[in-house]
Amino acid sequence: ERNRQPVPYKQISAWMPKATIAIEDRRFYAHDGVDVEGIARALWKNVSAGQVVEGGSTITQQLVRNLYIGRERTVERKLKEACLALKLDNAWTKNRILATYMNQVYYGNLAYGIEAAAQTYFSRKARELSLPEAALLAGLPQAPSLYDPFNRPETATNRRNQVLAAAMGGGMSLTPPS
Repeated sequence: ERNRQPVPYKQISAWMPKATIAIEDRRFYAHDGVDVEGIARALWKNVSAGQVVEGGSTITQQLVRNLYIGRERTVERKLKEACLALKLDNAWTKNRILATYMNQVYYGNLAYGIEAAAQTYFSRKARELSLPEAALLAGLPQAPSLYDPFNRPETATNRRNQVLAAAMGGGMSLTPPS
């Protein structure tokens, strides 16, 4: 059972792409589908911490994994994912990649895609999401059960605040988008 209602980019609140990029792939518009700098940063943080604390996959790589590859953890899969991400980034616009990602990703509680998530959590359309609502939703894909606002409201609020902090640190304007 999957609740998915794909919507075009223009029918998604302008806050949602900003919040998603801030928490998932802050260099989204600067790389070509694979972020070598991001991979190096994640590797350094993970080695320093002695455990995995940050991922290096871009939004484009995550989309390729969801659409075409699957989740097996092998070097071969990561290489295939990187090659396909480079090809996809070359073939599609950044907005198309981002819209497809937001329409594809799992937000928890059987909500696949941003429209289903907006309806599930806020009983509104994706284009009507406020900044705090978009920030909460953008934080869910990393661990939908852990950050579930229905069952773990405090954890969800903390994650939302992480997204907002990442957005502010990335220079996101608090002025409502036009």
